[in-house]
Amino acid sequence: MPSIMMCDDHAMVMNAMGDLLRKKNFKVIATTLSGKACIEAIQSGLIPDVLILDISMPDTPGYNVALHVKKHYPNTKILIFSMITDENAVKAMIRIGVNGFAFKNINDNELVEIIRKILSGQEYYPPEFIFSTEEIETIKQQNFPWAEQLTEKEIQTAQLLAYDFSRKQVAADMGVSASSINKKMERVFKKTNQKTTVGVINFLKKVGIIQ
Repeated sequence: MPSIMMCDDHAMVMNAMGDLLRKKNFKVIATTLSGKACIEAIQSGLIPDVLILDISMPDTPGYNVALHVKKHYPNTKILIFSMITDENAVKAMIRIGVNGFAFKNINDNELVEIIRKILSGQEYYPPEFIFSTEEIETIKQQNFPWAEQLTEKEIQTAQLLAYDFSRKQVAADMGVSASSINKKMERVFKKTNQKTTVGVINFLKKVGIIQ
């Protein structure tokens, strides 16, 4: 019986999905409400055959979780299950090496079929994004610094700015100097290829890194 772990900050979504998967002969070994809790559960020995992972979460984004799991637990297959529909997000997850990416508007039968596909060794991406084998290989060679290299502190800085904190307020909240915040944002600008704070905030919201 294939084992499943779910990571989503919406408990009701996971409860409903868990009930469905158990009826379809999957073993749900854990449900976690944050990226940090997901990583900790896997490190404790709960290693699933399939991790069903959301992107947008309050502490650790799904990109970071996927990077960690693919690096340390390569046999675990990952299905991204998200409301994020941005093409950049899909491509970044392909680059990271997830096995599937599905939007939350699919029905129950489609979800079960997708899980079975990736368990059989196939990949699945939304029909809205039709990538050829050659395109997927090209995407896997691309760099996505915003998905792979943003630090926890850089994400925290961007999130506080998205809450309309001034840079001075962000510095005080994080217990660092204003110049440190400026340096962090310079790195964020470079990694996201944005030129303004507003541009950074809009981009990171669109791909699900901040809320």
